[in-house]
Amino acid sequence: MPVRRYDQPQSQGSALKYVGAEVTAVKSRKLVAGRGQYAGDIYLDGMLHVAFLRSPHAHARIRKIDTSEARAIPGVVHVLTAEEVNRDLGPLLYTIEPEGMGAKRAQLFALPPKKVRFVGEPVAVVAAHDKYTARKAADLIEVDYESLPAVVDCEAALEPGAELIEPEWSDNLLGSRDFRSGDPDRAFAEADGVVKGTVRTHRYLGTPIEPRAYVVNYDSFEGRLTFWASTQHPHQLRACLADTLGLPEASVRVIQADVGGAFGLKTPFYPDEALIAYLAYKLGRPIKWIEERAENFLAGGHAREERLHYEAAYRKDGSVTGLRVRIIADVGAQSTLQGCWMAYVTASCIPTVYKIPNCEIRLQVAVTNKCPWTAYRGFGKEAATFLMERLMDEVAAATGIDRAAVRLRNYIQPEDFPYHQVSGSILDSGNYPAAMTRLLKMLDYDRFESEREAARKQGRRIGIGIAHELMPEGCTLPSSLISGYDGCTIRVTPSGDIKVLTGVTSPGTGNETGIAQIVADTLGADLKRIFVVQGDTEICPFGLGNFSSRSILIGGAAAREAAVDIRAKMFKVASKMLEVMPADLDAEDGQIFVKDARSHAVSFADVTRAIYRESYGPHALDFEPGLEVTRYYRTPNVYHQPQLHPFGGFSAYPSWPYGLAGCVVEVDPETGAVKILRYCYVHDSGKIVNPLLAEGNLHGGFAQGIGGAMYENLAYDENGQLRTTTFYDYTIPTAVDLPHFEVEHQETLSPFNPLGCKGVGESGIGAPLSAICSAIENALPELKLQLRETPLTPNRVWGAIERARRAGNGKA
Repeated sequence: MPVRRYDQPQSQGSALKYVGAEVTAVKSRKLVAGRGQYAGDIYLDGMLHVAFLRSPHAHARIRKIDTSEARAIPGVVHVLTAEEVNRDLGPLLYTIEPEGMGAKRAQLFALPPKKVRFVGEPVAVVAAHDKYTARKAADLIEVDYESLPAVVDCEAALEPGAELIEPEWSDNLLGSRDFRSGDPDRAFAEADGVVKGTVRTHRYLGTPIEPRAYVVNYDSFEGRLTFWASTQHPHQLRACLADTLGLPEASVRVIQADVGGAFGLKTPFYPDEALIAYLAYKLGRPIKWIEERAENFLAGGHAREERLHYEAAYRKDGSVTGLRVRIIADVGAQSTLQGCWMAYVTASCIPTVYKIPNCEIRLQVAVTNKCPWTAYRGFGKEAATFLMERLMDEVAAATGIDRAAVRLRNYIQPEDFPYHQVSGSILDSGNYPAAMTRLLKMLDYDRFESEREAARKQGRRIGIGIAHELMPEGCTLPSSLISGYDGCTIRVTPSGDIKVLTGVTSPGTGNETGIAQIVADTLGADLKRIFVVQGDTEICPFGLGNFSSRSILIGGAAAREAAVDIRAKMFKVASKMLEVMPADLDAEDGQIFVKDARSHAVSFADVTRAIYRESYGPHALDFEPGLEVTRYYRTPNVYHQPQLHPFGGFSAYPSWPYGLAGCVVEVDPETGAVKILRYCYVHDSGKIVNPLLAEGNLHGGFAQGIGGAMYENLAYDENGQLRTTTFYDYTIPTAVDLPHFEVEHQETLSPFNPLGCKGVGESGIGAPLSAICSAIENALPELKLQLRETPLTPNRVWGAIERARRAGNGKA
């Protein structure tokens, strides 16, 4: 299949005035002033509130539900159970079709008809005049449960005879994949040494400021369902609601209110969404539900939690020649999003940025009695990075070669791109050695040993760590509405204002500003006259919303395509007005002018007046009236069919941004407390449209990455009970806990994107896991610590230090 490539970013104007500039987010003033409108701010006449009764058991059969006491409370309008809702509604529509990912299918209902599969799964719903009455009534519903053994360990879940999560399946294996390249057996047989072990990533979640929030209204006279949602996917949500309720898709309108953070958690189709839409439709009353924080912890979607068993063959010079990895992912209960995909990303990224010719990768995805996985910023990629960076540090320790030198020896080189991974993934571009050189300079790496020794003489233990993350973006899956295309409509008004309606959405990242910058440069327009509209299925062209950092990568490219067409038409009209050829024209700041005679010009308003008001005049008569264009952009460098791939395989990501992190930490060996003193990062996501917004996204990624590395942990007990359901139990870092971030950008342009972009939204979250481990080990070199599990809480670090002391590795 031919794939279009671009030699350089495509600019229509004489220069890029706005792209690459630090433009303040267009919505920042409104949001900072508290003028945003979130779903929680919407109130409608006659609105009811709902509360969910959620399962207290991780695994149990539902014998009977008694709702009589709940129904008797004044103010309760309706109590909904599985018997009613599953009679009227079919199974939920999958966001990602299981078969497309080689995974098993289970029928998933809005309310479980026979048994619950995790603590927090909804069992019944109450609609009442206010949320307090609804909550009181829900707590009075009596459910007779028959408790079943809970499966909470992913490896135990895969053992023969394990309790089945889905009764119609023969085991708890959701899906599996195997990849192989070269001759791993020979590589291990000829190796100078082998390192082996297991790294574990733990379970945590995104904790947006705003949990899930919805308001739904059904107008029976118009036959229209309007759904205001804190969502990333208005059009996908519309499709799922219409399918589940049996309504024409055109009669469902989804409006994305302002979103207080999403991070992937607001991607899938949740049972809660189907239930409140059903109640609005059935009762003919507006329905509102704002998720409580405890509900978000229990049922809002978890992420991470993988075990990666590995062994790597190496030579004395530090080159890694062979790799075997077995990945076991604990995705919790089956859901509409397909946790199998997030685990597949881990396998598809290995061996990340390293050129290892002989690889064998085996992936197994297990379902357990825990909250289902959902997407969370960088899903799966952080585990691949953690594995490979820990492995490279171990090879460095085994060979006595510097950690940076080992990485430089094993890097994929710039001339190797596009590079084909063992999984079939195609890495588009990169210059990893240059990024490493830049990071080492930022850190003053060569002088750190003397700094460490000086600190030790003062009684302080400091260490330095590095890690290289690979964060592919633009996820494009078969048989799903998670794909690599998007649409954009551009309308130029008769007065010359430019309305941009895009299918991508913003969860609060400011991508609408970047899109406006792209359109302004492509048209040569004044940025102040560009207005971007997102998140309304009634107004915007069909689009796939926000996920996998696609908004600029794909949505921005679609906007550029539409702007190119608008520009071409305006130039044709302007050429008649100026009596030159269109090729002789250029545009900037809302003026279209002759390239060699800039004063010979017409304004955008002059051109739009000719098109709209003088359509029978000499300048516009030859052209169709109006200035409105809808264009769709579909990203290349994606292969869903193995026969189309140059070497066979499956490639779902068009772009592969990356980043190198270096951090300096101070460790207290007596308490295990770790403090980050410096955090440096070299980032490469191709062309940066807006450095201000890019760095804002990176800072958020650093914070979440450090939170996952050191603080956050969703802890389950042996019975599948979640023990961390409040911020008292689940610690997230605040500004007080985070260091100053030092960031530099390197721009290696993508040859597969007209802008040279790669995506930035997930960068920064993967590297902290290993960089901090590496720095702690470096602070206490005599102990020969090997940290392979997160989070790095003080008790865990102290425990590792004590075990190393008892093993006689030295004194800290």
